[in-house]
Formats: sequence, C-alpha cells, structure tokens
Amino acid sequence: MAGEQRRVFTASPEQVRVARGWVADLLGSDHPAADDCVLLVSETFTNAVLHGGGARVEVCVQVGERAVRVEVIDDGGRGLPHYVDDPRGEGGRGLPILRALAKEWGFEVLLDERLRVWFRIEAE
Repeated sequence: MAGEQRRVFTASPEQVRVARGWVADLLGSDHPAADDCVLLVSETFTNAVLHGGGARVEVCVQVGERAVRVEVIDDGGRGLPHYVDDPRGEGGRGLPILRALAKEWGFEVLLDERLRVWFRIEAE
C-alpha cells in the first residue's frame, strides 16, 4: 500500500480493536513497521476515547518508502496529552511507549479545536 488512507471510528473502547485491525490490514503482516504501528494505534486511540470527549476518532495512515506516519484525531475535549512515567501506576504508559517506539511524535490542536496526535515509524 502506498499513499494515504483515512477512516472515522466511533469513540468507544470496542473500536480500539477494530482500529488496530484496520491498520494491521493496511500495512500487511510483512511490513517492517506493522507491529509497532498497531501497538501505537492502540495506545493513541485508547487515549482519544478516554480523553477526547467526542463521539468519533479519525485515523489517518500515510505510508511512504521509508516511513509510516499515523495521525489519531479526536474532538479535543479533555486537555492536552501529558507525559506520565510511573511504572507502578494503573495507567499513563501510552506516551512512554510512543516515545520509545516512534522516530518522531507530537500533537497539535487544530483550528476546529480537535486534537491530532501523530507518530512516525521508520520502516527498517
């Protein structure tokens, strides 16, 4: 697959599995970045459901020759992502995992106040 694919999901915990499967299918099991992308989609989509405050989550996957970029966009309802690294905590592991696996990542508030969290993984 080359280019960009985009899909809108319902913002519910049940859709995390669906979004993971969609990205896995897009990339295929032989893609070198597939496992990391699927894991990070799971983390960022879960955060969008828990903190996004809206009814939908949009996922965009851009596949290039050397990298995969994924964007997860929610309604931006409950604040900005913040980094928590407490190994004994019940949550807060998403951004440390994102930081460990992604070549680059970030977030931005869009003009319509939605929140876009993105990451880029190099296809090695």
